[in-house]
Amino acid sequence: MISEWRRLVFTMDELATAILQYLLTTSKIAEKESLGRIAIVGEQDLSVTVNLKGGDKPEGRTIELKSEILGALLLTHCIRSKIPVAKRAKKSIARHDDKLALLLTID
Repeated sequence: MISEWRRLVFTMDELATAILQYLLTTSKIAEKESLGRIAIVGEQDLSVTVNLKGGDKPEGRTIELKSEILGALLLTHCIRSKIPVAKRAKKSIARHDDKLALLLTID
């Protein structure tokens, strides 16, 4: 049986674009807020912390995005960017050096 394995590694700019699009679509970012620092946290159970600048609080605020949300927003980014992704592939996310990767496996 043939197996296929792909790893799509996202630059921090691509990750920021995907996160910003998610925050805008879900109305989780205010009109006067902007993205600040983005940090990938953890090894096994990955999450991303996003600092939002501006808005009501002068110090900004922090949002944590769990792995399920990250997987969904990365897939959405792939669809919008016309990057082919097999529907039947098992999808997961992993850390790749200092970047985030979407892993696709077909058995």
